[in-house]
Amino acid sequence: MESMLLLTARNIEFINEVMFMIKIDGSHGEGGGQILRSAVALSCLLGQEIRVINIRKRRNKPGLKMQHLHGIELAMRMCNAEVVGAALGSTELRFSPGKIRGGKYSVDIGTAGSITLVLQVALPIAIASKEAVTFDIRGGTDVPYSPPVDYYLHVLFPILNMFGAKITGQVLERGYYPEGGGRARIKVMPGQLNDLNIEKRGNIIEKSAYVNMRGLPNEVLERLLRELSGFKTELDVKEKSISRGCGITLVSTFESTKMAGSFLCRRGLRAEKVAKNALKLLDEELNSVGTVDRHMADHLPVYAFVGGRTSFVPSSITSHTRTVLWLVEKFGAKITKEGNKIEVHAYM
Repeated sequence: MESMLLLTARNIEFINEVMFMIKIDGSHGEGGGQILRSAVALSCLLGQEIRVINIRKRRNKPGLKMQHLHGIELAMRMCNAEVVGAALGSTELRFSPGKIRGGKYSVDIGTAGSITLVLQVALPIAIASKEAVTFDIRGGTDVPYSPPVDYYLHVLFPILNMFGAKITGQVLERGYYPEGGGRARIKVMPGQLNDLNIEKRGNIIEKSAYVNMRGLPNEVLERLLRELSGFKTELDVKEKSISRGCGITLVSTFESTKMAGSFLCRRGLRAEKVAKNALKLLDEELNSVGTVDRHMADHLPVYAFVGGRTSFVPSSITSHTRTVLWLVEKFGAKITKEGNKIEVHAYM
């Protein structure tokens, strides 16, 4: 009998891993960084140890990149976690969270790595904190393959605030690829996030255009604006900056939700085409049956673990959306579908 009670440290570790750790295959679905970011956020929210393997397996250069490391490091500080495998190129990570704590957190990605993708990890954790949280993040504000910071400021934050969150933010400087040099400050005050029920749009209230530009001729701005008739326009334009570029985020505000289309300038693409592309993306969202756009559908399932439930109608179900729905189920969420509506219920 005594021998049965004598467990080595290695045996205890093995039992804990089998019984309590959630193992996540990072190659599932679209196989990108979203699985890692969302899994780390959920780990902190639930106090649940995780092991992520095959990180970014489906990318040309698998493994952790600098912006992923900064997101992990920020989450580690916010929930006093122990982490194994946080290194450039690593394809496996073990994350053991402690208690969430507020405070002021500074992050310098050091490249044009996306500020919003770092926030994708940290924002749900901050909302769950019982103390105020302030982020001061340097990197890319408007870069390819990630939501521009204006999408967070004018779409994600307002939607979360409708349901009890208290988030404010500002852009201190723009940063474009490849130079970076952008900076954003985000403040999250303690509050109770309620169920996010976004099952209807309501009447349209306003159409807004958020246009940013650095280091480009005024004629580029003039050609952009000529395409935006009917939009209330807000400009963030400077002649000189660390990096050069421009971007546009178009937002339709309804009584119960917001939907957006964004597009970045790039070399060889005329300003008129940039605006027309943003208009086309917004029209695709508005012509759908959705109550949220395709990018919001990627974010909302995780927030069920802060508020308890989210229900929404995505404009389209992308591979990113399918992946995050698969992931939240790994953490115990129940997903139901009724017609086009998706409901995510997290049992906390």
